[in-house]
Amino acid sequence: MGFNYAIRKNEAQVELYIDRGKDKDEENNQIFDQLIKYKTEIESEFGEPLDWQRLDNKRASRIRKQIIIGGYHDESNWSNIIGQMVDAMICLEKALKPYIAKLTI
Repeated sequence: MGFNYAIRKNEAQVELYIDRGKDKDEENNQIFDQLIKYKTEIESEFGEPLDWQRLDNKRASRIRKQIIIGGYHDESNWSNIIGQMVDAMICLEKALKPYIAKLTI
């Protein structure tokens, strides 16, 4: 489980990626289920809605924020994209950290 980022052709994202490893699908789902109980509080702290993806057909889940102002093809906008990614990652970690600390896994 960790905080990650991605920059794609036309967008970017920051996320908490929930993957405890091979054969830990149920544990990953339990972590996600514990966190989503606090969705309202987490999104309030973050400042806007997040994309909650349990990904039942995969072993991992994620909680992410997409940055849709551009991606690696928008070179003239890189500083703005990177700035928004940094801000979003700081806010995401701050919003989730107290609830990650409460996990009972």
